[in-house]
Amino acid sequence: MKKILFLISSLRGGGAERALSNITLAMPDDVEFDILVNFTTDKDYPHKGNVISLDLPKKDNFSLLYQIRAFLKRIAVLRKMKRNNNYDACISFMDSANFANILSGKRCCKVIVSVRNTLSQSTSGKYKYIVNPFVRILYPHADKIIALSKGTEWDLEKNFKLRKQKLGTIYNGYSIAAIKKSTEMESSVWLDEDCFYFITVGRLCRQKGQWHLIRAFSKVASEFPECRLIICGQGAYEEMLRETAVKFNVSDKVIFTGFIRNTFAVAKKCNVFVFPSLYEGFGNVMIENMACGLPVIASDFRSGAREILAPDTDFRFEQTERIEKAKYGVIVPVCSGKKLIDEPLEKEEKLLTEAMLEMYENEELRSYYSKASVERAEDFDVSKVVSQWLALCE
Repeated sequence: MKKILFLISSLRGGGAERALSNITLAMPDDVEFDILVNFTTDKDYPHKGNVISLDLPKKDNFSLLYQIRAFLKRIAVLRKMKRNNNYDACISFMDSANFANILSGKRCCKVIVSVRNTLSQSTSGKYKYIVNPFVRILYPHADKIIALSKGTEWDLEKNFKLRKQKLGTIYNGYSIAAIKKSTEMESSVWLDEDCFYFITVGRLCRQKGQWHLIRAFSKVASEFPECRLIICGQGAYEEMLRETAVKFNVSDKVIFTGFIRNTFAVAKKCNVFVFPSLYEGFGNVMIENMACGLPVIASDFRSGAREILAPDTDFRFEQTERIEKAKYGVIVPVCSGKKLIDEPLEKEEKLLTEAMLEMYENEELRSYYSKASVERAEDFDVSKVVSQWLALCE
């Protein structure tokens, strides 16, 4: 019987957390596994397995002192667990968990780290001066480094000089059948049947680029007042996003739902999914919303959008000039990432507006991409993914 330790900060509200939730729920009964987290919350995603908590304080804004304390406690607990519990492998998700996994040693079990973002794309000081240097130093000591897209794997090899032999890609897996069955609406969300809804899902942070979407949507709403934009998620950028909606006179047409456990039921009552991310490791919510039958408009972020929507093209190519009607969805150039408020729409925002307008006006196009979305989502069923993770533990 295989025995695995999964390591992640928590099981609440994020793409990596949902990915791990899906993996545990699809694990065969003859696999034993534990999940080590910093803390548990009442918003945790459903999961199987034995959850072990470090019982650190639950905070939304993590101070440096908190992170150091969590990091050191993690390493100490991990060393003891690896020594005493006979795991075949410890699989970690996200950068801080990956560092702790490596530093706690690999004498007693395999160390497998999962890289969830295209790290070179992040411009924040945290990544430039802390995370990325540690990636270069520590990741070569892992037994296996698993990226969640080919683009992310390529980034690790090209920009971080990690050995190709240690690298691999495993796409996120999704319970497609469960998503299709999910119909229970959150009581806090009410949708008007007479309106047309664009929806986006993700943390309210710079990476997701939602303010560009609000700016682009303002032009759509000015032409078609029945259009609405739903933004599902929580995060530090909420106030700025609300201010942008006010500035562009769409505060009554942009709906902020906060954290929603079941976004699928909301999505099924919407018309188009829009994903304006500046960068990603893959883009979990794209597949989830495609499984709900929504046509997709996505920026050509690094990495994942092209692998999902245009799998027959070179994943290293980036669309920067025009709207691309790909096999499984519409791809637009990535926006600048500048925090624009009063400035006129930039070129990329205008292209996003144009793509949204065409998707609204062209029912035949929506129908085509709705069917294409459902077809493509089936390729990412979680049962196919679990077997790949288990093979790494041999």
